[in-house]
Amino acid sequence: MQITEIYADEVSETHLRNVPVNLAARDFAPPSAPIGASPETPMTTGVFLELPPGWDPQYHATPRRQLVVLLQGHLKITTTDGTSADFRRGDVLLLNDKDSKGHRSLVQGQEAVGLLLVGIAD
Repeated sequence: MQITEIYADEVSETHLRNVPVNLAARDFAPPSAPIGASPETPMTTGVFLELPPGWDPQYHATPRRQLVVLLQGHLKITTTDGTSADFRRGDVLLLNDKDSKGHRSLVQGQEAVGLLLVGIAD
Protein backbone atom coordinates (compact mmCIF):
# COMPACT_ATOMS: atom_id res chain seq x y z
CA MET A 1 0.00 0.00 0.00
CA GLN A 2 1.20 3.52 -0.68
CA ILE A 3 0.00 7.10 -0.33
CA THR A 4 1.04 10.36 -1.97
CA GLU A 5 3.04 12.89 0.06
CA ILE A 6 3.33 16.60 -0.62
CA TYR A 7 6.64 17.66 0.92
CA ALA A 8 8.96 20.67 0.95
CA ASP A 9 12.67 20.66 0.17
CA GLU A 10 15.39 22.76 1.82
CA VAL A 11 14.45 25.88 -0.22
CA SER A 12 10.69 25.55 0.54
CA GLU A 13 9.73 24.29 -2.93
CA THR A 14 7.06 21.60 -2.83
CA HIS A 15 6.99 18.23 -4.57
CA LEU A 16 4.89 15.05 -4.81
CA ARG A 17 6.13 11.53 -4.11
CA ASN A 18 4.63 8.14 -3.41
CA VAL A 19 5.54 6.70 -0.01
CA PRO A 20 4.90 3.16 1.20
CA VAL A 21 2.67 2.42 4.18
CA ASN A 22 4.56 -0.25 6.08
CA LEU A 23 2.26 -3.10 7.06
CA ALA A 24 3.00 -6.14 9.21
CA ALA A 25 0.78 -9.08 10.13
CA ARG A 26 -0.85 -8.36 13.51
CA ASP A 27 -3.51 -9.87 15.69
CA PHE A 28 -5.57 -6.72 15.21
CA ALA A 29 -9.13 -8.03 15.60
CA PRO A 30 -9.04 -11.34 17.54
CA PRO A 31 -10.39 -13.94 17.20
CA SER A 32 -10.14 -13.16 13.47
CA ALA A 33 -6.91 -14.10 11.67
CA PRO A 34 -3.96 -11.65 11.70
CA ILE A 35 -4.09 -8.88 9.10
CA GLY A 36 -1.64 -6.37 7.66
CA ALA A 37 -1.59 -3.29 9.90
CA SER A 38 0.60 -0.21 10.06
CA PRO A 39 2.21 0.99 13.27
CA GLU A 40 -0.14 3.20 15.26
CA THR A 41 0.34 6.94 14.71
CA PRO A 42 -0.74 9.47 17.35
CA MET A 43 -3.32 11.87 15.89
CA THR A 44 -4.28 15.33 17.19
CA THR A 45 -7.25 16.75 15.29
CA GLY A 46 -9.94 15.83 12.81
CA VAL A 47 -12.03 18.04 10.58
CA PHE A 48 -14.39 17.50 7.64
CA LEU A 49 -14.16 20.05 4.83
CA GLU A 50 -16.26 20.71 1.75
CA LEU A 51 -14.58 22.61 -1.07
CA PRO A 52 -16.95 24.18 -3.65
CA PRO A 53 -16.47 23.80 -7.42
CA GLY A 54 -13.67 26.05 -8.69
CA TRP A 55 -11.94 26.33 -5.30
CA ASP A 56 -8.98 27.56 -5.02
CA PRO A 57 -6.28 28.81 -7.39
CA GLN A 58 -4.03 30.10 -4.57
CA TYR A 59 -0.90 28.37 -3.26
CA HIS A 60 -1.08 27.63 0.45
CA ALA A 61 0.89 25.50 2.90
CA THR A 62 -0.66 23.04 5.32
CA PRO A 63 -1.02 24.44 8.86
CA ARG A 64 0.16 21.11 10.34
CA ARG A 65 1.36 17.70 9.20
CA GLN A 66 -1.86 15.86 8.33
CA LEU A 67 -3.50 13.09 6.39
CA VAL A 68 -6.20 13.96 3.87
CA VAL A 69 -8.82 11.40 2.88
CA LEU A 70 -10.84 12.33 -0.21
CA LEU A 71 -14.47 11.40 0.44
CA GLN A 72 -16.09 12.79 -2.72
CA GLY A 73 -15.28 14.76 -5.84
CA HIS A 74 -12.16 15.34 -7.91
CA LEU A 75 -9.21 17.45 -6.74
CA LYS A 76 -6.14 18.50 -8.72
CA ILE A 77 -3.07 19.29 -6.60
CA THR A 78 -0.15 21.29 -8.03
CA THR A 79 3.18 21.74 -6.27
CA THR A 80 5.60 24.63 -6.76
CA ASP A 81 7.86 22.48 -8.95
CA GLY A 82 4.94 22.42 -11.46
CA THR A 83 3.95 18.80 -10.87
CA SER A 84 0.20 18.10 -10.80
CA ALA A 85 -1.75 15.03 -9.76
CA ASP A 86 -5.46 14.17 -9.69
CA PHE A 87 -7.13 12.70 -6.60
CA ARG A 88 -10.56 11.13 -6.26
CA ARG A 89 -12.73 9.39 -3.66
CA GLY A 90 -10.70 6.99 -1.56
CA ASP A 91 -7.31 8.60 -2.22
CA VAL A 92 -5.15 9.51 0.77
CA LEU A 93 -2.50 12.23 0.87
CA LEU A 94 0.08 13.15 3.48
CA LEU A 95 0.43 16.94 3.68
CA ASN A 96 3.95 17.64 4.89
CA ASP A 97 4.61 21.11 3.47
CA LYS A 98 4.16 23.36 6.53
CA ASP A 99 6.26 26.55 6.35
CA SER A 100 6.83 26.18 2.60
CA LYS A 101 5.68 27.91 -0.58
CA GLY A 102 2.74 25.50 -0.46
CA HIS A 103 0.57 23.69 -2.96
CA ARG A 104 -2.55 24.52 -4.95
CA SER A 105 -5.76 22.49 -4.51
CA LEU A 106 -8.17 23.07 -7.40
CA VAL A 107 -11.62 21.45 -7.36
CA GLN A 108 -12.39 19.91 -10.76
CA GLY A 109 -15.87 19.65 -12.25
CA GLN A 110 -19.20 20.68 -10.74
CA GLU A 111 -19.18 18.44 -7.66
CA ALA A 112 -17.90 19.72 -4.33
CA VAL A 113 -14.89 17.92 -2.86
CA GLY A 114 -15.43 16.33 0.56
CA LEU A 115 -12.34 15.79 2.71
CA LEU A 116 -11.45 14.39 6.09
CA LEU A 117 -8.27 15.96 7.49
CA VAL A 118 -6.54 14.22 10.39
CA GLY A 119 -3.69 16.02 12.16
CA ILE A 120 -0.61 13.97 13.01
CA ALA A 121 1.12 14.52 16.35
CA ASP A 122 4.68 15.88 16.21
